[in-house]
Formats: sequence, structure tokens, C-alpha cells
Amino acid sequence: MRLSGRGDVAVVAILAAYGTLVLATFWDSPYFAALLLLPPPIVLGLILGDPRMAAAMGLSGSILGPLTEMACVAGGLWTYANTGGLPYVPPWNFPIWACFPPAVWLLTRALLGTDVTITSSPRALPLALAGIGAEIAIFVSLGMNPPLALAGGAALAAAVIFAFRERATLAMMGTGALLGPICESLPIAAGAWWYAAPVDLFGMPAYMILAYSIFGGLVGHASKAVGALLAGGDYFPP
Repeated sequence: MRLSGRGDVAVVAILAAYGTLVLATFWDSPYFAALLLLPPPIVLGLILGDPRMAAAMGLSGSILGPLTEMACVAGGLWTYANTGGLPYVPPWNFPIWACFPPAVWLLTRALLGTDVTITSSPRALPLALAGIGAEIAIFVSLGMNPPLALAGGAALAAAVIFAFRERATLAMMGTGALLGPICESLPIAAGAWWYAAPVDLFGMPAYMILAYSIFGGLVGHASKAVGALLAGGDYFPP
């Protein structure tokens, strides 16, 4: 199901609003919230236009997002009010992260047009995974000192841009910085989770906006690499 660029943006915006409202309303019923959040990644996959690419991106997000969050929760950066008995993260964490890569790529497609390649060099996936590891290390170790966390994050962001010298990298980082804080603000205000460091913007430390930007670029490239392996071809689904 191929939409226009404006259509892609509209779908992502509607689903982001839906997911935000679900979490703000049902965070204390984590399994019910997880059930309500199953449709959005399916819808995003349909809009993406290639079933194998959609599956690869959803799977990448549902693995990398929760694993990263588990490391950050274990490192004391934030705490969930109700995990439903699971360690570190609630069950809705998995479907919500399955939405992230396809949403980032749909917004990137809307910004840059259809000229967004899915071919990926052999080094892309290990570079992206190494970057995610570095991001976890920087923010977990420096998270209680926001100025140092911002400095370390800025250095990593520059390294990501240098390593993946594509227009899509900047677009993905921008959309990540936008999606994350907007979708977090209302659930945080409702009490779904809280941060250990002093909060500045949207109920979170300011460095989280940079963290989302970096993660958007890295997960975007990781999911693209996995998708290119599974889907093949020389172009992002037109």
C-alpha cells in the first residue's frame, strides 16, 4: 500500500498519537497495552510497501529497542512503574519498538523522496550495532551528569554521521529526535516511567533528545542492513 509523502507523514503521526494515548491511559495494564499496540507495526509494514523489508525492520526494532532499554534500566537511567512481572521493561515495549524503524524510514522517505537505497555495505550492520553499544556505554556511564552525557553523545552523533555519510542518516537522526520525545511526554506525565537524572524537556533529561537522534540513525541503518539482506533489490520500495 503506497501512499504519498504527506500520506506517510499523516499515518506516522496518527499512529504515534494513538500509541502515546494507549501508553498514557493503560500503562498500569501492561499486557492490555501490549495487545492494543499490536496493530500499529502491522499498519506501518503495510504502508512501507515490501513485506520482507517490513518484517526485517519490525523485527530489528523489537529486538534492538528492548535490549537497549534493558541495559539502560539496569544501569539506572530510568524505571518503569509496572513491567507486568517482566525484568526491566513492560511487554508493550516490544510492539512499540517494532514501530520505530518503519516509522523512521517512512518519514525519511517523505523527506527525501523515493531515492533512498536499501543496498547496504557489509560493514553497515556491525557498525550500527557497535554504535548502539557505544551509545549505551556513554549514556549509562554519564547519564547522571547531563553536561558530560551531552558532550559524549555529541561526539558519538558526529561519529555516526561520519561513518554513514548519507542524506538518509541525517533524516533518520532528525526523525528519531522528533518521534521519541513527543511520544514519551504524555506517558511520562501519566506516571508510566521516570528518569533518575534531573528532567529538563518533555519530562526527560535534555540529553535524551540527542540519544533518540543517535538511536534513530543507528537502528535505521541496522534495520536497513537486515532488510537489504532479506528483501534484496537496489532501491527502497517505491
